[in-house]
Amino acid sequence: MQIKHGFQGQWSIILPYFIVDRMGKNPMMNDLYFHSLGYFPNAKYHYINRPEGCPENILIYCTKGGGWIELDGKMQAVGENQFVILPANKAHRYGANELNSWSIYWIHFKGYKSELFSKVYGQVISLDSENTLRIDERFKLFEDIYNVLLDSYDDSALQYANSGLAYFLASILYVKRSGDPKTENKYGTSLIHLATHYMNQNIGNKLKLSDIARHFGYSVSYFYRLFYRNMGIAPMEYFNQLKVQRSCYYLINSTMKVNQISIMVGFDDPYYYSRLFKKMMGVSPVRYRTVNKQATQLI
Repeated sequence: MQIKHGFQGQWSIILPYFIVDRMGKNPMMNDLYFHSLGYFPNAKYHYINRPEGCPENILIYCTKGGGWIELDGKMQAVGENQFVILPANKAHRYGANELNSWSIYWIHFKGYKSELFSKVYGQVISLDSENTLRIDERFKLFEDIYNVLLDSYDDSALQYANSGLAYFLASILYVKRSGDPKTENKYGTSLIHLATHYMNQNIGNKLKLSDIARHFGYSVSYFYRLFYRNMGIAPMEYFNQLKVQRSCYYLINSTMKVNQISIMVGFDDPYYYSRLFKKMMGVSPVRYRTVNKQATQLI
C-alpha cells in the first residue's frame, strides 16, 4: 500500500495559487515564501513519486521513526532529528519505512534566496538531538506559522509566516555548521529570535543598531555578524523592512495620512519614509494605498 496523505492527526495548509503568485510579485516577500506546509505523524505507507520533480523546493524534517529519499538515482535513509531539502524541478521519490514509519514536518517553499541552500540540496543532515529546547522551539514556530495562516491571508499574516520560514530554515542550517555546542552557534538563533521579536515590539521607536546590540549585551560588530549569519540580511535593513511592512497594514486598514503613518513606524521625516517605502515596495505609499484598497473592494 502507498498513500500520499490522510494520516491520523495530520494537519496541513496549501495556499491558493493567487496568494502564492501575489507573494512572488511582492518584493517584501519574494525572497523566501511558502507554497504549503504540514505535519504527518506516524505516516505509515507514505509514498511520493514525482518523475518531473516539483515547482517548489521541499524540506522534510523527520522527528520520529524513519523513511528514505531518492534523488539523482541515489537512495538515502532519513531518521529521527534529520532533515533534507529536495531542490525544485528535479525528479525524486520519498517514503516512510514500513516498520517504524516516520513522523515529518514538511514545507514547500520558493523564492530567489532558495539558492542559499543549494549546497545542502539532497543531503541528509543530522541535528543536535540533545538540545531539546531548540527542537521544541522549532516545532512551536512551525505550528504558529500554520495557525497564523489558518486565520488570515492578508499581507501582515503572510509576512509574519514568511519571516518565520526564514527563521526556521536558518535555525536548522545554522546549527548544521556548529561543531562545538559551546560556541556562539549554540545560542545564535535563539538570540536572533529574541532580537527580531524585540524589533517587532519597537517598530514605532527610533532604535539604532547600537541600541539593539546594547539591549542584548553585545558589541555592535558581534551582534551584526551573528544576525547576518542567521538571517542573511543586515539588522537595520531587516528592522526597516518590518517598519515598511507595518506601514503597509496602516495604509490599507486606516485613514491616517502618510506623514502620520511615518511617525507611527518610527520615522520623523515623511519624505525619507516615502523614499524608503518606494525603494522596498516599488511604489509610493500613496500609490500602494490606492491600488490595494481597490483590490480589496474587488474581492
